[in-house]
Amino acid sequence: MNEIDQKVLNFYEKLPFNIYGDIDNACKNIRKFDLKKVYPFLFDSISKSKTIIDVGCGGGWLVNSIAYKFDKDIYGVDFNPVAINFAKKVTSKMSNKVSYEVKNIFDYTPSLKFDLILSMGVLHHTHDCLLALDKICKFGKKNSMIYVGLYHKYGRKPFLEFVETIKGLPEEESFEEYKKIHKLEDELHLKSWFRDQVLHPHESLHGLEEVIRIFKKNGYEFTGTSINSFKQTDTISEILRKEKDLYEYGKKKIQSKIYYPGFFIVGGIKK
Repeated sequence: MNEIDQKVLNFYEKLPFNIYGDIDNACKNIRKFDLKKVYPFLFDSISKSKTIIDVGCGGGWLVNSIAYKFDKDIYGVDFNPVAINFAKKVTSKMSNKVSYEVKNIFDYTPSLKFDLILSMGVLHHTHDCLLALDKICKFGKKNSMIYVGLYHKYGRKPFLEFVETIKGLPEEESFEEYKKIHKLEDELHLKSWFRDQVLHPHESLHGLEEVIRIFKKNGYEFTGTSINSFKQTDTISEILRKEKDLYEYGKKKIQSKIYYPGFFIVGGIKK
């Protein structure tokens, strides 16, 4: 395993991202999560798909949210056995149908092709995000859809500037400062977010053009992005201009003590 990937694995084995201190609490939050309201574009794609894979599924929040509402063939892949163990407990508790594999994405070749490929907030923690994206694009069949979520090269910077202000503090003190902008009820859940956002060993930042380039290389046509709320009226050049505004947008959020991680999603369809 690459040295960076090994450091990332060691870090997240101690406390996987987005897990809860109590399985029942995790299940309760998944049941009340409004997938259609939060991700309307994703809801429609899920409805049209028979086979779905979440690459870097972690503690299983997304796969279990989907499985709770849809009867689909859902697969979760992650290289962290601790996270997968938590995901399986949630799946069992909710009587969901999800298949899991513990695999490093760079060593993984699935036995089937998928209608929908998801990877939300994971690939930017690998040693080579774009290589990982290129790899997962190959998991799709004809007319398959893909949605990838990454840290944005402009939108992420305000949060990183905030991190710099708390970086030198003892961990518990920096955690208290983090709580002022990000409020979650479950303490372990919040701690997992804090560690993921502030203490993680590696991340990379990306823009729309490079994601579209990898999509095109693998036969995927760009279908939309969260940069402009998945509006279909903007041209690529208009969206590229808008993505530069994400820095000021994120800065205002952080200054107002509102959590804004600087994360963007890009969608594509294989032609």
